[in-house]
Amino acid sequence: MREMLFPFSWFYQGVTGFRNWLYDHSLRRSTHVTSKVISIGNLTVGGTGKTPVTLALLDLMKKRKYTAGVVSRGYRRAKKGVHEVDGSASSAVNFGDEPALIKSLHPEVPVVVGEKRVAAAKALLGEHKVDFIFCDDAFQHRALHRDLNLLLLDAREAQRNYRVMPVGRARESLKGALKRVDFFVITKSNLVSAEELEATQSWLKEKSDKPMLLADYVFNGIRSLKGGFEKTLKDPVYLVTGVAKPDAVERTIDGVISIVKHKVFPDHHRYTDLEIEAILDEASQMGARWILTTAKDATKLKQFHRLQERLWVIDLGIEFRGDTKAFYETVDRLARARD
Repeated sequence: MREMLFPFSWFYQGVTGFRNWLYDHSLRRSTHVTSKVISIGNLTVGGTGKTPVTLALLDLMKKRKYTAGVVSRGYRRAKKGVHEVDGSASSAVNFGDEPALIKSLHPEVPVVVGEKRVAAAKALLGEHKVDFIFCDDAFQHRALHRDLNLLLLDAREAQRNYRVMPVGRARESLKGALKRVDFFVITKSNLVSAEELEATQSWLKEKSDKPMLLADYVFNGIRSLKGGFEKTLKDPVYLVTGVAKPDAVERTIDGVISIVKHKVFPDHHRYTDLEIEAILDEASQMGARWILTTAKDATKLKQFHRLQERLWVIDLGIEFRGDTKAFYETVDRLARARD
């Protein structure tokens, strides 16, 4: 079976590699915009932590007195075309989970979705003047020129998974991707042992001399839809997630909150009334007073009125360590170059 998959892997790698070759040899040209563009991307499919990293970087920009916007494809959104994300209750359905989440947590930040990143960036800059644009999931999409490429790798991802799909989980070959990396960002770095993290860092250092940021997942507490905040809950909770790697959510809150059940749905799941009824019934039967979910899922679950009194949202943050000084200096240099 594995032998049968190799031709498809070669084909996939060939298409992606040829497209990159066209850009590398100036046979295709990336479009420049007036703001500095930072790409946040990955090699493997799904669940690397791009949105939490984007949120943490927006916090960083705010602290350093820089303005920023976000452009995204808006995966599985109902409204096609180029749109600026609003803060409405239907934002997640119209514009996608991640853009809606970013807008809800950073209402001052312009977020624009569009099938084409160039069109989305131009639309954003047509209405807003910002120092930086964060381009979500754009490592393999080179039509928009980027001034800084951040390549995210999940600390828990096995090295064998960096083979090109369908043999592995990679969208392109690691060897080719390394040419475009400015900084590695190893996410969930505190969810593995020190030995496992060291093995990942050593593996990367053998292949590249580019600096590395370590992105630790930090559980800050939980918040209600009405704005209440707690460090934990005394009562058991029923956990609901629709994310790429739900076990990482459970690992983050392990030992802090008692979970009677973890109900797992597919990534980007659109919840139905029947599913909400089933969740509430099962939670009650299992003695769970509260429903706990991720911030991403909350953008959709908050629309269900029966949930609103019982729903709590995990407040998850990121703390950077590693080559942070080099990263801050690079950001400052890019900001000065814009003036």
